[in-house]
Formats: sequence, C-alpha cells, structure tokens
Amino acid sequence: MHERTQQAIARLLFVLCCATPCMLVTLWIIVTGTGWYQHQVASSVKNEIQEQLGLEADFDDFKHPTPNRWIFSNLRLSHPETSALISTIRTAQWVNDSDETRMLLEQPEVESRQIAILWQSFHDQILCRPKKLGHPVTISVNDLTIHSGNNAVTLSEIDAWIANESFSSSASIQLQVADSLSHAPIVMQVQRDREANITSQTLNPSTTVTLSTNGTPLPCSAFNDFWPTLGSMGSSATFSGNLKWKDEPDGWTVDLGGSRFDDIELDRLFENQSHRLSGSATIQLERCLISPAQKKSDITGTLYAEQGLIGKDLLQSAGKNLNLHLLETDAWSQFSGDLPYDVLAISFNINGTQLQLEGLCRNVRGYENYPAGIAMVLNGYPLAQSSEKSMESLRLLSTIAPNHSVPVPLSQQTNWLTKVLIPPSRPLPAGTTTDPRIRSARVWQGGPIVEQP
Repeated sequence: MHERTQQAIARLLFVLCCATPCMLVTLWIIVTGTGWYQHQVASSVKNEIQEQLGLEADFDDFKHPTPNRWIFSNLRLSHPETSALISTIRTAQWVNDSDETRMLLEQPEVESRQIAILWQSFHDQILCRPKKLGHPVTISVNDLTIHSGNNAVTLSEIDAWIANESFSSSASIQLQVADSLSHAPIVMQVQRDREANITSQTLNPSTTVTLSTNGTPLPCSAFNDFWPTLGSMGSSATFSGNLKWKDEPDGWTVDLGGSRFDDIELDRLFENQSHRLSGSATIQLERCLISPAQKKSDITGTLYAEQGLIGKDLLQSAGKNLNLHLLETDAWSQFSGDLPYDVLAISFNINGTQLQLEGLCRNVRGYENYPAGIAMVLNGYPLAQSSEKSMESLRLLSTIAPNHSVPVPLSQQTNWLTKVLIPPSRPLPAGTTTDPRIRSARVWQGGPIVEQP
C-alpha cells in the first residue's frame, strides 16, 4: 500500500475513532451541564413521579450518578389539585435494578391531616394497579416525623416491602417508635386481593390491613388530624395490641380484639359534651368486632379510671338509663360541684342491640372487700352499683346526651334519616318560634303608602 494511502487511512481512523468520540463526549458534557437540559430532566422526573404516585413532586436539586440511580434533595410532595404540602423528604435515593427497586428516604416529615391522601395514593396508585408493579420494591426510612398540631411523633428504623402476585398485591412494614422503652417492632401488613367470585365469575377486590404493636405503645397523638376520635383521647393516650380492618365492596369491618388504650384523658373526651367527667382511664378490649354492613357489633371490654371528677347530672343520668343503683346520695350535698371519685371500674358487653354492665371495683387492688357490682368509689364509700339486667345499647347515647336532645324513635328502618335530619346543637328558647327567612309575596296584603316628603 502506498505511503500516502496509509496516512489517509490513519487520519480517517483517528477522526472516526478518537476525535469524533471526544467531540461527542465534550458536546454531551456541555449540553448536560446547561440549565435547559437540567430543567428538561427535572420536568421529566416530576411527571414520572406524578404518574406513579398521583402527587405533584418538586425538589431543590437532583443527581444522576449512574443510569439506574437517582438522588433528590429536599423532595416535596403536594396535592395535585389544592397544592397543599403533604410531605417533605430531606434526601431520597432511588435505585432501579433488573429484579428490584430500592429506595432510601432520609428524615421525611408528614402532616397528620394528610395521611389519608398518602394512604389513598399508595392504595389506588400502587396496590390497585398491579401492571405498574413489575418487580418487588424495598423501602428504608430513617426518622419519619408525623406532625399533628403542636404534637410530633418520630418513627425510626422503618423497613417496607411491596410485592405483586397473580391475584394480590401486598405490603409489609416494620417500624419502631423513637425513644420507646420497648424494642419490639410494630408490624403492619396490607393485602389487596383480587380473587374472582366463584358464582358470578366477577372480581370482588378487597383490602385488608392488619396492625400488631407487639407490646409497643403507639402514641395516638400522631393521628389526631387523621382520625379526630384519637385526638379526643388526649395527647398522652397510647394504643397497643392488634387491629384488623377489611374494606370490601359491600362495606368495611374492623376488629380490635385484644387491644387497649392507655392514659386516656376523660376531660378531653367529654370536652364537647354537656356532662363532665375527668380522670385518667384505660380501656381494655377483649372482643371488638364492628361491621356496619352486616349490622353487627360485638364489643366486650373493661374501663378503669382513677382520681377524677364526675358531674352529678351525669351520674344521675347513668342511674336512670344504665340501671345503676346510686348509693350514698345524701353525702353528695357536701360537694357543691362535681363529685370526686377514687376509682371507676366497669365491664361492658355490647352484643348487637343489647348492653350489659358490671362493676369491677372489687377487682382493683385495695378494694377487694367491696360487694360485687360496685362501679365507683368515693372516699371509701361506694357511689354506684350495677345490676344484672341487660338493656338496649342505645341507652348509652341517652346517658351522655344533653338535656336539649330530642327523643327519636330510631330503628333499622329509619336509621337512614339520621343522615338527613340534623339534630339540635343547643337548646332553643321555650315558647319562641323563628320567622321564616323568605316570605312569599302571594300573601302580602299591602300596607301604608310611602310618600316622598
């Protein structure tokens, strides 16, 4: 081969194999370093997150060190319609492997009132869309803080696994409460079943959530805004035990058997009631199965409270409606206001429409010599004693109802009207009526003529 030909081939190979790749790499580095490219990639990632979770995403900065790894700084999730902030994550790492997706979330913070939106996003966008969940997902979370008003609860050492099978999707979560004396992890399982009905050959999907605290008290204040009933128990109330909640097309069912609520502040529980009751209480539930769709309620448990006050009107109402025998009524006169009590101990059994109560003060240490059925003690004197008669469970409502409440002939046939007819929130002045806001012009009979002076 001629020398000039060799030189030409060498120059061509240099341009194709060395100069051109170097120029392309240099061009790629320049383009990827521009703000335009960074903005395009960030917009694409935000759209992908919104497509996967149904939430708007924003972040201060991101890194893409390898083709399958993303790192986001100060990730923020918001409601797509209201733009309300739902959660902030200091650092989020996302790794996509061939057979697994791994995520690491550092110091996320969530508002308690937004937990329902997070749950809906997780349930509808992940569990209910099995085609999107192609391979398992592993999530590790460090120090999750749940804010609820002035209260905050930190959960640590959180590990979650999400997997999809032929007819079901499942998620398993383990966590611990920061600064808790118990080191046993709290375990939560979520199962989405899509098995077909044998008779109709149609899918009847259902969601089952099980929670086991394994002896670790879970602060109720973390979910005050998510479930207001928990907030009414006070900032120091805790839940421990088991919970099973199942949501089906025809209704939901909850089972709290074997669980308990401790350090309940009764004054917070009754702060919106016309009657007064205070003290620190514990509720132990042996059985607690509630299914509104099946019209089933099976609740058995005990209530213990101590060192509190009870209104005289509430005690009299309990004696009237709950078949309690009121004792030592002559001694009430020495107290101008509410009656202080030493201990309140009572068991309850609600089976459908029936309610059975039994005083348990004799089971409390130091009160073993009291007669059976004593439910409340004041300065060593029994105040109330239960009877063996069962009663309608709706009498419990009559006991705590205010004086201006309206008696309603309630039954299963008229229960739906309670969602339409609004009960009074305060008493109306006796003997007065309210004029209608709009009067018909058809009954107007005229009046004095108004003339300009």
